[in-house]
Parts: sequence; C-alpha cells; structure tokens
Amino acid sequence: MANNEKHPQINLLLTRPMAGSKAFWTELKVETRQVLKPIFSPLTKIVPIIQNFEISGSVIFSSVNGVENSPKGNGRQAYCVGATTTKAAMLAGWRAVQSGETADQLVADLMKLSDIAPLTHLSGVHTRGNILERLSEAGHFTRQLVVYDQELCALSGQAHEALVSNIPLLVPLFSPRTAQSFRGQVKRQSRLHIIAMSQEIAGQVRDLKLQMLTVSDRPTRLAMIDAVQNVASCMTLG
Repeated sequence: MANNEKHPQINLLLTRPMAGSKAFWTELKVETRQVLKPIFSPLTKIVPIIQNFEISGSVIFSSVNGVENSPKGNGRQAYCVGATTTKAAMLAGWRAVQSGETADQLVADLMKLSDIAPLTHLSGVHTRGNILERLSEAGHFTRQLVVYDQELCALSGQAHEALVSNIPLLVPLFSPRTAQSFRGQVKRQSRLHIIAMSQEIAGQVRDLKLQMLTVSDRPTRLAMIDAVQNVASCMTLG
C-alpha cells in the first residue's frame, strides 16, 4: 500500500515573539504544516514596562501585546486593530470593537466619530502608523502610554543552519524593524524565500540573494497566513 503521508520539504523560520509565532503556526492549514518544518527564532522579545497608571475614557489597542500588558477592561471601551487583537481585548474584559485591519483603517474609522471620549493608545515602544499624531491633528484628544518594549534578539543557531541548508527556507517578515534586524544577521544564505507584509518591509531585504520575494496582498495577519500557504503550495508543486 502506498504511503501518501506528506513529509516536511521546506523549513519555515518564524521570527515573531514566541507566543505570536506559535499562534501563527497553529493557524496554518494542516496540509500546509505537513510540508513545513517550523523553526522558532524570535527576533524580538516582549518586555513589560511596569508602571502604575489610570485610564480615563476609551483605549486603542493596535496589538495583542498591548492588551496583554495593560490592565483589565472592566467593561470599558476599546477600539482595536484586527480580529485577533479585538478577541484578546474582549477576553480581557474590554468592550472591544474592531476598527479595521490596519492602523490606517483604525484612524479613518475613529475620525468618523464626532462624539468620542478621550483616547489612550496602549502600545509598545516601537509603533507604526502615527495613530497618536493623526488622531490628535483631527481634533480627538489622544495620548499614548507605552506598556511594553520590543527588545531585538539574535537569530538562533538552528536558524543560521537553516539559512545555509540546501532545504528551501521560507521566512515571513512582519515589520520593517525585524526585517532590518534579519538582514543585518544574514551572512550567507542558500535557498531563501521571503514573504513581506508590506512593500516597506520588502525594501529592507531586496539586496539579499533571494530565490523568491513575495509581498502580502494586504498588511494583515490573515493575509500573511494566506501568503505562506500559497507560497508553500507552489513550492511543493515545483
């Protein structure tokens, strides 16, 4: 009887913080995971910033990390970027609504509201999208409270081995900062395929000798999952 079981043919390097990387891996289709071998090598580590603070009005969450490093919601209003962040905020007791899939969509959504409470963006040290500045310029009283840091990390030995292996290596990259860090640590590479979440991220790695560079259709987590699945499928089909 023929053995139709699929075996890993591609290494998948996951560089988000460990919890996020593991969650991303489990969200891939079973048939995709069957042809991929995950290598977890976070390029950033989430470090909580301990501080006592009070929040008045509503809050903005642009990441799950913001939710996890903030006080419980106790039924207060939260405007969130993306379904995953919204779900995390709801579980943390916030009256959470999804305001788009990106920072741009969140800003556009909130600008439509005329009667809105003071806003507090609970964020990391490194942010994108200029949420604070744009909402403030639009006349919404907004402040930012930094509740965690994103410390850069070195690639693991296993990751460096995968970079020079003859086995194809697929690397999804989610931010310009981590893409820049990845580029700076790559000394040699063999069969490297990168999926970038945006053109800005792709620009950080274009000078590498890549076999493939794919840019996600949209700068969202779900679009990146689709991109990894599509690229993996194409690679295995030859």
